[in-house]
Amino acid sequence: MAKWNPLALKLLMWVMGLLLVVGSAASFVGVAVFPFDSSAGVSAPVAGIAFGAGIMIAGFDPIGNISWVRALVLYAILEIVYQIFTQVTVGRFDIIAFVIGILVAVLVLVLYPNKPALWMQGGTTSGARA
Repeated sequence: MAKWNPLALKLLMWVMGLLLVVGSAASFVGVAVFPFDSSAGVSAPVAGIAFGAGIMIAGFDPIGNISWVRALVLYAILEIVYQIFTQVTVGRFDIIAFVIGILVAVLVLVLYPNKPALWMQGGTTSGARA
């Protein structure tokens, strides 16, 4: 099973990057009607597409792009927290985003071969710094 972990990690990052790109592109319609993000000088759909593309590109070499792997784990955790927060505050909950967030976080943590490097523990880390 462990021999398939590198391929599974690459596929997971590529699929999650693709989901981020597609979801962000679909949000262009809503942002065009309610441009709340532009008051901060950014375009949220563009940022999501750039982030998703970065995750997809990093998926070709997750070991060498550990910062992108960390960013994906952070995104998954923030998605879980966001879904819980919106459920508590406004009664809106997206079960699909919640489950995907949990699955992605767990799978990355299980599949990544050098787990201590993900937590930036001690001295040097393997791979390139971004």
